[in-house]
Amino acid sequence: MNDSPEIDEVDSTILRLLRENARMSYLEMSRKTGISDATIQHRLKRMRERGVIDRFTVLANPAATGYTVTAIILVQTATEMHDEAKTALSALPEVSEVYSVLGEYDLYIKVWAKSLEELNRFINDQIRAISGIEDLMEIVVVERVKEDAPPI
Repeated sequence: MNDSPEIDEVDSTILRLLRENARMSYLEMSRKTGISDATIQHRLKRMRERGVIDRFTVLANPAATGYTVTAIILVQTATEMHDEAKTALSALPEVSEVYSVLGEYDLYIKVWAKSLEELNRFINDQIRAISGIEDLMEIVVVERVKEDAPPI
């Protein structure tokens, strides 16, 4: 049985509009969709209550904030220290994503830095200092082709 909340086409339409502009007014959404602003307001409230909408946030342009270097890092951890390592990595502000994965490596993390030198220092001084981290494979991103949220 699937415990995820059901969303219909109206909910999906509202979510797609908000993904493009989370500050869009109910009136503007109504004009773009033909759905009444009262219905949109009700649907948003219901989606928040049901956990369909996790949060409203802003995405900063990495170039504008100076974080122009992105790295994907695969991490091998000691089995007995896996949970501690992923918790420690998650606490680092430069790490935007942490995933437990299957395969030769145990974790997949995404790291942001302002330069290659800063990335190198961060890896050597912060990441390698975490207890339980045994090996890393660093992949520096040279072009961001697509970066998006999951489909709606």
